[in-house]
Amino acid sequence: MKIRINGEKGQALPLVMIAVVLGALVVPPFVGYAGSSMIGSHAYGDAIRSQYAADSGVEHAIWRLTDDGLMDDLLIAGSSVSYSLDETLNGLTTNIIVSNSWQPIAWDDFESGDWSGGEGWLDDWTHSGESSVTTSGTPFEGNYHLRMRGGSALASRPVDLSNQIGVHLRFWAKVTGFEWGDTALCQISTDGAEWITLETFDIWTGSEYQQFDIDISSYEMTETFWIRFDAEMSNTSDYFYVDKLDLVWLIGYPTRYAWEDFESGGWTGGGGWTDDWTHSGYASVEWGWFWNPPYEGWYHLLLLGDRRSYYRGDVQRAVDLSEAEGVVRLRFYAKVNGFESSDNAVCQVSSDGDDWDTLFTWTNDQDDNNYYPYNFSLNAYELTDEFWIRFRNNSNGSNDRFYVDYIEIVSLDAFGITAIAGDSVIKATVLIDNGVVTILTWYYV
Repeated sequence: MKIRINGEKGQALPLVMIAVVLGALVVPPFVGYAGSSMIGSHAYGDAIRSQYAADSGVEHAIWRLTDDGLMDDLLIAGSSVSYSLDETLNGLTTNIIVSNSWQPIAWDDFESGDWSGGEGWLDDWTHSGESSVTTSGTPFEGNYHLRMRGGSALASRPVDLSNQIGVHLRFWAKVTGFEWGDTALCQISTDGAEWITLETFDIWTGSEYQQFDIDISSYEMTETFWIRFDAEMSNTSDYFYVDKLDLVWLIGYPTRYAWEDFESGGWTGGGGWTDDWTHSGYASVEWGWFWNPPYEGWYHLLLLGDRRSYYRGDVQRAVDLSEAEGVVRLRFYAKVNGFESSDNAVCQVSSDGDDWDTLFTWTNDQDDNNYYPYNFSLNAYELTDEFWIRFRNNSNGSNDRFYVDYIEIVSLDAFGITAIAGDSVIKATVLIDNGVVTILTWYYV
């Protein structure tokens, strides 16, 4: 594993610098023994002891991402995994959170149907006036959302942001029936007394839900930080709605160049491609029966084998990656069923549609009829304006089935790691490409 440091922020990190010099990162199971003589000497105070434990937590997370399969559990932006080190270090338990692209701090989708929903908050919503969590008015998603109606209405909730960086407040909002003079405000407060207006909603906001993403990292991150919605409307037919609210540590938004979930039921679905799927042989977009469900939704790609090679299922599709930046990855889910020892299926890529490189080969070793995630870097190839993705079933029989679902081509697989040991909190961001780890930031907070 190779390590690079790119724009490291915060306090200098001796362990990481040593790792760069040596060309390797020392991680558990050996961290319980590393540096034990220094620690046992009592030359370091409690702060240094807890920092060392937190350092080891970040190192362990990087090891799990590169060598222990953790990345397979974090393929989707916003996904997170939490765990603790098995061993205590300096008598401290180290707790770790690893997230892709953003790390949730607090959220509420209002699906609880009351004022206590979501997670990560210090307390329930405080509300007054015509404020309710309701099903009426068509929520953005799910069955419930926050509604404020007529007159004066307030809803506020506290969260601890004292050990956070790069915080964004995100939510969906809309208005209905607003006239001139009707307003609703999104506000924050670092003390619950003085309020700062982040966004104003009025007659121009619109009656369809739209997303708001507000960077609040420039404000003081206090132990009791308040989020508030304050509406002043002229009559009871005026409504302000909020749904799917969260506070996140924003690591970076991935760019999605192309995707396909096959929910169109045909060869024209998804988005970002230069054209439809090219298909030949026994290839179909199949509706998933309850005994053979897709990875998600109702449809998935099915490729069958055959003793005649020209009847074997084959699909190809091109995407323009000529302007792609960062770490570009192909991600999808696949499974096989009915493969014998001589059967195989492949995923291939090509920069010109003629010369193909194989990313992965499925054999009967993977034959258990269960979907698994696959994630490949494309940066080793020339990313052209017509870059081809191909799936092919090379098996011999019509009962040899190869399935694919939920394909994405994205850039920026940036991971955020929070390690907590005692009073020490470290937040690090790393970029990983084919085992090369680039440390983007490293903060003691």
